[in-house]
Amino acid sequence: MLDFRFTPAQDAYRRQLRELALKELLPHYRRNDEELRYPKEQIQRVIRFGNDYWRGREDEWDLIAVGINAEEVARGDFNCVLPSLGAPYQTQLFADFSEAQRERWLPRLLSGEAMIALGITEPAAGSDMGRLQARAVRRGDGWVIDGVKNSVSFLNAEVFYVFARTDPAASGWQGISAFLVPRDTPGLSFEAVDDLGCRAVPRGVLRLDGVEVPDTARVGEPGSAFLRISRFFDVNRAVIGLKCVGAAQQSIDETVAHARRRVVFGAPMAAHQSVSFALAEAETHLELARWQCYRVLWLRQQGIPCQREGAMAKWWAPRVAAEALHKCLLLHGHYGYSRELPIQQRLRDVIGWQIGDGSEEVMKLIVTRELFARDGATQGTPGDAG
Repeated sequence: MLDFRFTPAQDAYRRQLRELALKELLPHYRRNDEELRYPKEQIQRVIRFGNDYWRGREDEWDLIAVGINAEEVARGDFNCVLPSLGAPYQTQLFADFSEAQRERWLPRLLSGEAMIALGITEPAAGSDMGRLQARAVRRGDGWVIDGVKNSVSFLNAEVFYVFARTDPAASGWQGISAFLVPRDTPGLSFEAVDDLGCRAVPRGVLRLDGVEVPDTARVGEPGSAFLRISRFFDVNRAVIGLKCVGAAQQSIDETVAHARRRVVFGAPMAAHQSVSFALAEAETHLELARWQCYRVLWLRQQGIPCQREGAMAKWWAPRVAAEALHKCLLLHGHYGYSRELPIQQRLRDVIGWQIGDGSEEVMKLIVTRELFARDGATQGTPGDAG
């Protein structure tokens, strides 16, 4: 029997986290964007709340709770989500860290005192990791890394999780290894990018010029980095979807209140079907996207493969969230178009995640490959002539 209910503990967590987000995060959202201010204090506040709430019942602190965190925190400040998701999320990313690596990095990362950034994307290799150009060459007891990583979110990170090819004879995604590179390592340089949205989180280019790291900085076995990080992508794509849904849902709620108050042609806006139906459609799409994301988290928690479902969530949820936000902006008129309301900022932030962690087109490729790999699914393949 399917059961789509949250547990009582999850329901209470949802309510309390939403209250915190609207009371303590939302008032800082605009300022952080305008001043390019990383919301470290707000992130740490969310982390403390989660730690306190789940203390003594850590067995209930699961990936569904992570999804709740993403959705509710995004109502207040979209840019506080990823660093504040807590231990269940972080352990997905840190699954292959050695004991020494965990001891060195986890306490500060889990407290929000420090941040980790993924260094995967390159100028000629975005979602296609098989075209990775960065190289790591063995030298004595360590490695020397050279390459350029762009679109690195959290360029202010204390440590970078860098992916580089260690086997030049390997092709595609094989022969790629990962390394933890501290920010103060000689040979690292940084170049910020002036983004349209998510401006409180610095993003940009990471250059590695003869960067030397010991072998103890390597994560997992050599050449296995792609397979390991791909397990994390499923979770991350659901989290991205839920934070986009959360931001859009808050704007829907605000727009419903606006439509009740605002009188147009002698009646509240809500009485006009052109308004109410538009909001009903947006609400429907968000609800469907929401439950697809939670389904991915549930599947991953059960150890069930969910790459296809994760790809579906990643391309669908940010799209419908952006469409809902656009509609909310229009229903507020020129006031919605101004910086006085957070709708425009949420729209700018969400659009960035239609690209980040894999574009819509790449996600559809993942779905398509599985769709046409099914035995007897079709008599032909895309492009076959009859």
